[in-house]
Amino acid sequence: MSEIPDLSVAVPCFNEAENIPALVARTQAALETLGVAWEMILVDDGSRDQTRERIQAAAAADPRVRGAFHEVNRGIVAGWVTGLEQSRGRFVVPLDADLQYRPEDISKLWTAMTATAADLVQGWRLASPEHDPARQRYTVMFSRLLNMLFGMKLQDNKSGFILYRREAMHKVMAEREGFRLFQHFVTVAAHAHGLKIIEVPVAFDRRQAGTSFITNVFRFALRAFADFPLALWKFRIRKSG
Repeated sequence: MSEIPDLSVAVPCFNEAENIPALVARTQAALETLGVAWEMILVDDGSRDQTRERIQAAAAADPRVRGAFHEVNRGIVAGWVTGLEQSRGRFVVPLDADLQYRPEDISKLWTAMTATAADLVQGWRLASPEHDPARQRYTVMFSRLLNMLFGMKLQDNKSGFILYRREAMHKVMAEREGFRLFQHFVTVAAHAHGLKIIEVPVAFDRRQAGTSFITNVFRFALRAFADFPLALWKFRIRKSG
């Protein structure tokens, strides 16, 4: 058994074969600059392309890269949970496989975490001008609504690019049951647990290759808003009762 890593990177991958080589290479290079022991868990979430084979090739080339495999698509949160379960690091950062979040920005999260007593360091997305304006409006609106309803003051409440202390991620992921899109409520869950959250600005690029699972922003938003009654019950009403 190799040394216990300081940092684990958990990456859910669904039909991301075109992105895997660049994702792995950029993440490896970024992690090497930190000077810490690391590992990378690539979770194939029931892909129908060559994602599994690309993951297996990456794992064969570097023992710090490991694969985990869902036989059917279970969604990004299930990918995070599998990555957490398969990882060993004291800190865990989920990373999207589409390279919209830059692996190079993990260093910003790490620097902030090691300089503070935070339980979570969240990447506050600074979107490039090429992003879909409808998605940007939805993100801003949703973040403001989360802040208002749950008594928070985050710049980008909805961002899933978060470096967690391991025990903090366990607490947050334990709240996922019953939600359609729990990825929208991870910092709300953390706030309800009294965990300390800080934000640092990070880049947010266009998807590098492949196709997003969000094909209709309006329909996706409706699914997210349908989770609000459960979130209000769990994180406001029950908490204050």
